[in-house]
Amino acid sequence: MDLADLARRYRELQSYVGWTAADAARIVVAANYIRRHIPSLVDDFYDAILRHPRTAQVITGGEAQVQRLRLTLAGWIEQLLAGPYDEAYVARRALVGKRHVEIGLEQVYTAVALSRLRSLMTAILLEEWEGSFAERGLTIASLNRLLDLDLAIITATYEAEHVAREQAAIRDRLEAELQQEKVFSEGLLAHAQAIVLVLDLEGRILRFNPYLERLAGYRVEEVERRGWLEVFLAAEDRGRVLREVIDRARSAPPGLGLAGVALASLITRDHQWRTVRWLSTLLRDATGEPFAILVIGHDVTDLLAAQERALQAERLAAIGQVATGLAHEARNALQRIQASAEMLEMEVADRPEAQNYVRRIEQSQAHLQRLFDEVRGYAAPIHLDSTLCRISSLWREAWELLSPQRAGREAELCERGESCDRELVLDHFRMVQVFRNILENALAACHDPVRIEVACEDAELAGQPAVRIVVQDNGPGLTPEQRRRIFQPFYTTKPKGTGLGMAIVQRLVEAHGGTIEVGDCDRGCQLVITLPLAGRGDG
Repeated sequence: MDLADLARRYRELQSYVGWTAADAARIVVAANYIRRHIPSLVDDFYDAILRHPRTAQVITGGEAQVQRLRLTLAGWIEQLLAGPYDEAYVARRALVGKRHVEIGLEQVYTAVALSRLRSLMTAILLEEWEGSFAERGLTIASLNRLLDLDLAIITATYEAEHVAREQAAIRDRLEAELQQEKVFSEGLLAHAQAIVLVLDLEGRILRFNPYLERLAGYRVEEVERRGWLEVFLAAEDRGRVLREVIDRARSAPPGLGLAGVALASLITRDHQWRTVRWLSTLLRDATGEPFAILVIGHDVTDLLAAQERALQAERLAAIGQVATGLAHEARNALQRIQASAEMLEMEVADRPEAQNYVRRIEQSQAHLQRLFDEVRGYAAPIHLDSTLCRISSLWREAWELLSPQRAGREAELCERGESCDRELVLDHFRMVQVFRNILENALAACHDPVRIEVACEDAELAGQPAVRIVVQDNGPGLTPEQRRRIFQPFYTTKPKGTGLGMAIVQRLVEAHGGTIEVGDCDRGCQLVITLPLAGRGDG
C-alpha cells in the first residue's frame, strides 16, 4: 500500500470514528497532563517488553538498542500528542508497522502494548484533570479515538508489509524452484542421448537440444522458424512423417503421451543419412490449450546396422553351407557342359545356326560359372593380405582391367585432390576388385560420353584420421529404392547381373575398417568410400 492510499484510508477511518477538529483540540489539552509523564510511560513500556520472552527476543542489540528504542517511543508519544494528523503523520505511523515486520514482532503485542499505554494515559487524566468531569470524559474519548486510529494504521501497514514479504518469499522460493527445474531440464537436454525437438503447431523449429546439433551439424539459430521436415528429412519421407508424427500428435487426445512412431532418415549438414525413430506429443499450457509439438528422436542407425550385420552373417553362413555342398557337383557339371559344348562346336563347324545355339550354351555356362564363383567368393571369409600402396593405383589398375568393356566407347576417368596420392596399408588385390566393380557399374549405367571422377579429401572416421574417396559418374543416378537396396545381396537392375557386385564391395571396404555409402548429388551416381589412415590388415 503506497502513502497516498494509506493517507486516504486514514481520512476514511477518521470519518468512520467521528474524529473532528474538536478532538484534535482536546488532545492539545491532554498533552499538558501527559507530556511530563513520557519518561515513565517509556520505562513501563520497555520493562513489560523485556519481562516477556516472546517480546524480549526481538531485542537483539542489547542495552544500546533499548536506549535507541526508548528515544524512538518518546518521540512517537510526542507526535501523538502534538499532531498535526496529516499525511506526514500517517507516514511516520506506517514506519512502526513496517519495522515490527522487520524485527519479527507479532502484531498482537503491538495491540496489547498500545492498550497498556492507553490505560496509563487514561489514569493520568483521571488523576490529574483540573476541569469539569464532562470535559475530561470527552478528552479521554478523543484520546481513545486517536490511539485506535494509530493502531489501525500500524496494523494495516503491518499486514500489508507482512503479506508483501510473504509473497516475496513465495516468489523467491518459486523462482528458485523454477531455476532449479530449469537447470535440471537444461541438464537433461544437454546430456540426453536422444533428439529433443520443439516445434510450433505448424511444424516450424523453435528449439532443439545439443545432441541434435552434434548429430545434424546445425545450430538452432541457423534453422529457427524453418520447417522441420524440409530441414532434416528426405523428400520421400516427408509426407509419411507428416501424417504419422505431426498430424497424429495434433489429433491425439490430452494425456496420451508420446505417439506417432515413424522410422525415417535424417539428413545431416554434410549429407550423411541417419535412421531415426520419431515420436511426438502435444505440449499444452495450464488451460489445456496446445502451444507446441514435442518431437523425440532415437538414432537407430548403428542398431539397425548391427542387426543387418548379424542378419548378413547368418545369410553368409547359410550361403557358405549351400555353396560348399554344391561345390563339387556343380563344378563337375559345369566342366562337363563346357567340354560337351566344345566337342559339339567342332561337330557343327559347318552349320552356322547350330553353332549359334552352341555359343548360347557356352554363354549360359559361363554366366552360371561366374554366378557360382561370385556366390562362393561372397560367402567365403575375407582374409586380407595388406601392404603399403598408393590409393590412386587401385582405380587406375581397375580402369585398365576394364579395357575390353571400354573398347569402342568414349569414356574417361578423372582424378581430383591431393589426397589421391596418399599411401595406405590395404589389400591391393581386394581394393582393385572394389574399384573394378564400381567402375564397371558406372560404365554399364552411363551413355557415351562417359565421365567418371574420383575425388579424394582428408576426413574423419569414428573420430580418427581418414581419407574420403568419392566416385561420381554422369549417368542417370539412382532411384530411392536403388539407393536403399544397392548393397543388398542379389539385388540387381542389370539383365545379366548377379546382384553381388556391390555387396562384395561393401564387405571388402568394411573388412578394411572403412565405410561405403551413397552420396547426395544433383546428377549421376555418387559413392563415398571412407578408409582409416591406420589401415587394418591380416598380414
